[in-house]
Amino acid sequence: MSKNRVEELIQKIDELVDDTVVQSCADKVCDRAVPFIEAFIKEKYGPLPKVIEIHDKGEIRKITGTIHEVFETVLKLVSFDLPVYLSGEAGSGKNVICKQIAEALGLPFYFTNAVTQEYKLTGFIDANGTYHETQFYKAFKDGGIFFLDELDASIPEVLVILNAAIANRYFDFPTGKIEAHPDFRIIAAGNTFGTGADHVYSGRYCLDGASLDRFNTVLVPYSQKIEEAITGGDTELLEFCYEFRKLAKDSGNKVIFSYRGLGSIAKLKDSIPLEDVLKICLVKGMDKDDLQLMQKGLADKLPDNKYNQAFVNIC
Repeated sequence: MSKNRVEELIQKIDELVDDTVVQSCADKVCDRAVPFIEAFIKEKYGPLPKVIEIHDKGEIRKITGTIHEVFETVLKLVSFDLPVYLSGEAGSGKNVICKQIAEALGLPFYFTNAVTQEYKLTGFIDANGTYHETQFYKAFKDGGIFFLDELDASIPEVLVILNAAIANRYFDFPTGKIEAHPDFRIIAAGNTFGTGADHVYSGRYCLDGASLDRFNTVLVPYSQKIEEAITGGDTELLEFCYEFRKLAKDSGNKVIFSYRGLGSIAKLKDSIPLEDVLKICLVKGMDKDDLQLMQKGLADKLPDNKYNQAFVNIC
């Protein structure tokens, strides 16, 4: 091998070594710097919105905002045309997830609350012979996300008529049999697992096993990311909320501390006394015994937390 060739190889090796050292140092710097930068941004500006890209049929759609941790799981299930049942506490973001799923898939969004009469699904023909269509009919016929909220507050006998529509992809409407559109998708939601009422959600039915079997159940808990965004990263408020929920659950108290309550407290906290804020946004209809039980349980918790102190001092 010539001298020039040897020198070229040595130079190339030196360049590779330099590149490796630089890359190694850069990786170490990033490993240390990124968490610091993220923490600084979060403290200064609050949690930043997440961006999810969905590639569907040659299109790219972006979902931007505070995304619940189960969103991508639900999206995959719906994409595979699998019926989904979202089970979670009141105000845990089930409705928002469904709207984001529709947006991500580029599908229309149709909504119906608890079904207590068959015609709310099937529609009806009036005395003049005019057919009054439903949200379910539109989604089934033309395609779209059909969201049936409060499934567990719907009459079980009425829900049974959905079984054929879900399993067989056809339904007998008053105007005749219709085949499901290829883009028809169904998502249901409720506060229980469909096994009946509990101490918090009393007006809930025990649903038919065949109906429940049609759905794939996804638990939707309160999201810490969403709560941080709602409160602007108010750690004191979040700590109080978590302790309050834990005590309420352990003591069997029916009070609910949802995103709505958190958001209202966050907006009002600097405008009126905290005791009044908590009365308006959290205490609401709590009876005296439940209030005193919660106050007693929280009295020694988070002693320096201003929200906890305000709650314990409510008369």
